[in-house]
Amino acid sequence: MSLALDSAPERHAFTLGQFGGVMEVVFTLLFLLVFSGIFFGPLVENGASASDTSFAKSLYYIVYFCVVILVVKHPLSTAKGMAHSFLLLLPIFLAMASTLWSIEPGYTLRRSIALMMTTGFAIYLASRYDWGELIELLAVTYGLLAVLSLLFVLVAPGKGIMQTTHSGAWSGLWWEKNDLGMNMAKAAHLSLCAMIFRPKRAWLWGGILLLSVMLLLLSTSKTSLLAVLLAFGGAGGLYIFRRSPLIGIPLIYFSLIIALALGLGIEFAPKFMFGLIGKDPSLTGRTDIWEALFTQIQNHPWLGHGYGVFWLDENGPAFWVRQQTQWLVPTAHNGWLETWLSIGLVGVILFAITYFGAVISALRGVLTDKAAYWALISTLVFLLFSLSESNILQQNNLGWIVFAATAAKLFGAGPARKDQSADAP
Repeated sequence: MSLALDSAPERHAFTLGQFGGVMEVVFTLLFLLVFSGIFFGPLVENGASASDTSFAKSLYYIVYFCVVILVVKHPLSTAKGMAHSFLLLLPIFLAMASTLWSIEPGYTLRRSIALMMTTGFAIYLASRYDWGELIELLAVTYGLLAVLSLLFVLVAPGKGIMQTTHSGAWSGLWWEKNDLGMNMAKAAHLSLCAMIFRPKRAWLWGGILLLSVMLLLLSTSKTSLLAVLLAFGGAGGLYIFRRSPLIGIPLIYFSLIIALALGLGIEFAPKFMFGLIGKDPSLTGRTDIWEALFTQIQNHPWLGHGYGVFWLDENGPAFWVRQQTQWLVPTAHNGWLETWLSIGLVGVILFAITYFGAVISALRGVLTDKAAYWALISTLVFLLFSLSESNILQQNNLGWIVFAATAAKLFGAGPARKDQSADAP
């Protein structure tokens, strides 16, 4: 397994023909939009049930069939990507194996297969495109989400702007404001990285970046605001470090000191610290959910309840969580706890190995490859979101595809180069 960033010299800006077949690119973009949930998110009242509608299931089945065709079209590069990404696939295999002990085996089997197809699509992306192409492809996807969200609010403000809970906050094409904020934070970061890789189109990506930040602010999502500050601050710090490590090392040292001070402040003065960003110490009730979940985790600590089934049965283990919190909790609101509920502590450990393997791979390329502006910072942003959102090992989920594709490239997945000998020194 190669834990290294793609260090091939940058090629000239690509056209659609160089990027890949026109229809292949169009279908890939369409599939990414499907996984974002925008085709059915606004049509349901509860976002947690969106992927369970018959329309959504039919759409995903079509996408899975087309993904298989794309993989068959590029079998060698995808097979290589799968081989290099075995760390990424280990928790997926455990999720599929959890069918054997799941409290709802049928659901676990279907959802774990969907997770494998989703992750397979991510590995295909990593194997098909180089860093610059992948980043711009994702930037186009999130740019479209930003533009479509703005248009949706202008056409249907009653659905694009929340009317009851968090009244006035924009949710765009999703059912909840945090979804818009999270996606716009990624859109802003991807636009910044696209400007770095494709400076000739900086005017386009600069416009998408400004639109994304505007929509993020209108969502009033505090976590997403922290994520975009982390992305921009990280990019600035990485630029300084790459230009002058002698300045960058003290900068990292003082950043760690500030992070430690913030951690101590949250530990010993939570009301004051969270009040600075307009949050209560319970993180909008999340800590109450987590406290209730630990009781259920203790019932199946090592292998979990089975992938993707904990919240299904109203009379199952989720019933006691909802009784204790006195509201219809749809998810754990924490990626690590969600994983623990599904595939146990073993699954948490396997994913932690995957995650830190990706981070180490990204760190190895900090001084040698500008892909670190995306690879390293996006993995840190993913960790930030995982503390308040269930974003780990999620089937039919664009956020998981983005992380999995990034991790697969860090582990060595990439397109076969016909001109590798010409690139050699």
